Amino acid sequence: MNEAVSTNFPAASLAHQLQSAQVEQVMSLISQAQRIALLAHEHPDGDCLGSAIGLAHILCQLGKTCVPACADPVPRAFSFLPGAEMLQTTLGDEQFDLVIALDAGELMRYGSLFARHSAFLQRATIINIDHHVSSQGCGQVNIIEPTAAATAELLVLFQQQASLPLNKEAAICLLTGLITDTGSFQYSSTTPRTMETAAVLLAAGAAPDQIAKPVFRSHPLAQMRYDAAVVANIQTGCSGRLIWSYATDETIAKTGLTPDMNDSCSGMLRDIEGVQIAAFFKSFGNPHETRISLRSEAPYDVSKVCMRFGGGGHLRAAGATIALPLDEAMKLVIAELEREIVETDQQH
Repeated sequence: MNEAVSTNFPAASLAHQLQSAQVEQVMSLISQAQRIALLAHEHPDGDCLGSAIGLAHILCQLGKTCVPACADPVPRAFSFLPGAEMLQTTLGDEQFDLVIALDAGELMRYGSLFARHSAFLQRATIINIDHHVSSQGCGQVNIIEPTAAATAELLVLFQQQASLPLNKEAAICLLTGLITDTGSFQYSSTTPRTMETAAVLLAAGAAPDQIAKPVFRSHPLAQMRYDAAVVANIQTGCSGRLIWSYATDETIAKTGLTPDMNDSCSGMLRDIEGVQIAAFFKSFGNPHETRISLRSEAPYDVSKVCMRFGGGGHLRAAGATIALPLDEAMKLVIAELEREIVETDQQH
């Protein structure tokens, strides 16, 4: 493990960004704990994985025993993360003094980890750190700040404010969270503070090109075939401003997509010219359940739509799981998205 570097750049702008009382509460709980579980939400992305594994690297330097855990294994695109092999898909014997739940504010979002260990998690001491606007908080201490571009951004602020050690491994993981949740700093959620936190991570040895290539520029052939099948299923509404597509078990069988590859295409759909809201529907394994992933451009709020179906997320990126077959779920959600477009247009 690489040596930790100085942690106070640029201290003047990043110090005191979080509530001091919360930082003190979190540090008090961490100091009292020896074995710590760090939870990443189900269907993991770069932010929840980078946050869980990155924070584990930081806390290990304090002498803590850390176990990053997720209901699903590390996807192929994130296998480069230093410490990815630490991730477990179970909490084992549940012998933890503290749980830190990352990048989701509801225990249900941790999927089968919560289902299998619900009794333990209901009684455990939990710190919840998240940046989703829909988060309610699931911990005794909740650091939830929707203005942050990523949970990784909040962790850098916490590391700075608490003067914790930051080594290269942690920096790579946390920069992965920043890069993936901001689309390489292209999304409107990117702020001057986001770039300052990225500067801290670069100063600690993280290199953006080593993250961008495996995440954005290196894809298996089966992935490309899957994406092409999704494009072939595209439908549009509202004069092309609304777009949607879907994938099923048949799509996977025909293209050869494997579980370690990316099975979500909402971002790709949003990037089509003229699109303001994109919806992607997946029905895998259970024909009576459909997962939706929504993306939007300003001023449309897809988190509001997902919250109507028990999901949530950000204004411009959100998701939910609906207990309906694909066709029924698509009709229901598309009707809500058309309503969102009409109502928002009337307000503007």
